[in-house]
Amino acid sequence: MTIPLPTPDTQAVLLLCARLGQADENGLRPLATRQYSALARWLRERSLRPGDLLQSRGREQLSELLVADVPRDAVERLLDRGAALAIMVERWASQGLWVISRGDPAYPARYKSYLGHAAPPLLYGVGAQELLQSGGLAVVGSRHATDEELEFARQVAVACAEQHIPVISGAAKGVDSESMMAAVDRGGRSVGVLAEGLGKAAVASQYHEALLEGCLTLISPYEPEARWRVYTAMERNKLIYGLADAALVVSSAAENGGTWAGATEALKHGQVPVYVRSTGTIPAGNQRLLEAGARKFPAEPWSDLRSVFEDQTVRTGLFVADGASESASTPALQETNLTPPQGTDEPRWLAPSAESAAGSVDAPLAVDDYVRVLPMMLDVLREERQERSVAEALHVVPAQAKAWLKRAVAEGNVRRLTKPVRYVAVSESMPLFPEKSKA
Repeated sequence: MTIPLPTPDTQAVLLLCARLGQADENGLRPLATRQYSALARWLRERSLRPGDLLQSRGREQLSELLVADVPRDAVERLLDRGAALAIMVERWASQGLWVISRGDPAYPARYKSYLGHAAPPLLYGVGAQELLQSGGLAVVGSRHATDEELEFARQVAVACAEQHIPVISGAAKGVDSESMMAAVDRGGRSVGVLAEGLGKAAVASQYHEALLEGCLTLISPYEPEARWRVYTAMERNKLIYGLADAALVVSSAAENGGTWAGATEALKHGQVPVYVRSTGTIPAGNQRLLEAGARKFPAEPWSDLRSVFEDQTVRTGLFVADGASESASTPALQETNLTPPQGTDEPRWLAPSAESAAGSVDAPLAVDDYVRVLPMMLDVLREERQERSVAEALHVVPAQAKAWLKRAVAEGNVRRLTKPVRYVAVSESMPLFPEKSKA
């Protein structure tokens, strides 16, 4: 298995945000997520990428850095740790680990919308990166689940595998790991989001075959050497829900524990439908979650589990939560979406594979959502808009808007105008002689 090396952007983010096996020396600490988000906005305003900070052009512009809580001298010192970065990247690669950052096409677009500025700057992983874009059913529950609860989790996971629905879990002991591995054992796919570093999990024997076969992916926002902490387990919860189309709580305590905290947080967020097991012996926490707005998980037979995704608002992980302000969401979504260079129709940094990774019209996820989004897109395009404007109006990343617009044009639903490139909905009676494009 070939391990992809970090992109220049990711190398820069590693220098800025990772410890790289080093202790805090002379008060030098990596940037926190909020600090990096502020720096990313500053870079975007200057048409710079994180990777540009590794070149003289970007380093020179750091002399103009005046961002609250982001000391310029600290940024420069962090960027000077190239030797430590090389050592750690080589070590991680030897363990089969890869690293991606928010600017990479492989980074889950769902995180950018679900978490906004709080999306982890870095994700460490092992296994197929493609699974991060697949959505699926999050299956979570207690570490100390009963035999009845564990069997329920396994049966749901088997049904997911048979219906080609990925299972997303926290990979923790109990419900999470049982459901994750049950899906893999039945030939399905799973994503495990760990609350500690991947150093041990990446080489664990129970995951080896599934990782090699491409049906299991493990990720963590924490460096591979990081240990489990209570707060990291709590922070990890939002990453589980953020990857999913819907979530199932198999068992939860009431008012305490990670499962309860994650489910109540997701209910407040409102983007991902939260279901709870409501058959058999029902824990008090499950009942309380129902009272808080969770839904009853369908009873067997589970012949069409995708139905639990159907009544949610169009999201696919690309839309911001209802009521979220653009100022809070758009910058995180647009971290890689700077103004295109003059004379081009697309960003210069968009790799040829980025469109397929972020929403190709050939991908099942994009096809399904295109049908749902088309009426909204046509409404937005009652007047001429450029691609960026369409993306902002729909609250999606530009690569996704581009894919949808490309398909809409091919189907005759939208008309592409030029000089500059912009789009408009095709009315039922097109004028015989359309107006000339505006300069």
